[in-house]
Amino acid sequence: MRRVTLSHGNAIVFDLPPKGFDPLKASAADLARFGFPSVPEGSRHRSRLQRALQQLGPGFQMITPEFQVLPNKGSGPRRHGFVAGTEEGTIWSGAVVTPGSGGFKWIEGDWVVPNVAPIDDRTATFAAWIGIDGDGQKGSGDQVFQAGVILTCKRSGSSITVQCQPFWEWFPDPPVVISNFSVNPGDLLSVVLCSRNGPGSTEGTVFFANHSTGIGTSAGFSAPDGIALKGLTAEWVVEVLNDLSKGVQLPFPDYGEVFFGNCEAMTTSGTSVFGGTGDNIVAFGVESLAVLSEGILVAPSIVKCLYVGAIPPA
Repeated sequence: MRRVTLSHGNAIVFDLPPKGFDPLKASAADLARFGFPSVPEGSRHRSRLQRALQQLGPGFQMITPEFQVLPNKGSGPRRHGFVAGTEEGTIWSGAVVTPGSGGFKWIEGDWVVPNVAPIDDRTATFAAWIGIDGDGQKGSGDQVFQAGVILTCKRSGSSITVQCQPFWEWFPDPPVVISNFSVNPGDLLSVVLCSRNGPGSTEGTVFFANHSTGIGTSAGFSAPDGIALKGLTAEWVVEVLNDLSKGVQLPFPDYGEVFFGNCEAMTTSGTSVFGGTGDNIVAFGVESLAVLSEGILVAPSIVKCLYVGAIPPA
């Protein structure tokens, strides 16, 4: 392992695993050395992880990540409250759960990266991610521990270009993109986000697996100065992003829908909490106050985010 100093914070690059490495048979020390999530206790968790690894195929390959900090493009906490049993705000849509007892230390989610289209001639962007903390109404809103993808799109005549950037972030530090890990619309992505000890942790690990390309990567990172994980909430979110340099909300594209699967968060006591058993969240636009994106609880382990904003031009 080696530590990399970034313009904001730092990252840990793990050693690449040898050919034939089996996480289900590896020691805890080797899992940590190669940046794999710890193997969950319990037969149900182990069998699910085994199925996931089998789906990746025998040619699955881990790569060494390269990093790019995005200082002016930011996500952040949700600060608005409850309306008729649904949580609302100007940036988040999706689902949020609480641990019941103890605190969250681990979260996972799978989703197909959607295609996107801007609703006008401006560049539009949003993020789809999983995370721990960040819900101001539940006391965890001063920081967010999260990872996922940022999608940016632009229209030029009749053509649309789309950029997908896998990222991790420990807010209030800015997002860090893994620039050499390829993700495109239509790819099935799995993300696992872990903290060392749950509440009080100041280090975390993110693991990405692109089922469509057979490539994976992982990175370790540290909390911003003065910040430690609370573990009070876990989320599966489609988010409206902000331009931090200008203090404005960025244009939000039509993303269609995102289905988060395997929505599960683990507490320090070993209890699983599923994303579809919590509260749904809807996002409003700052300018229009119209609903842009809805979170829908489909099943205990499935959360749907649905675009409901303006329709792009034909």
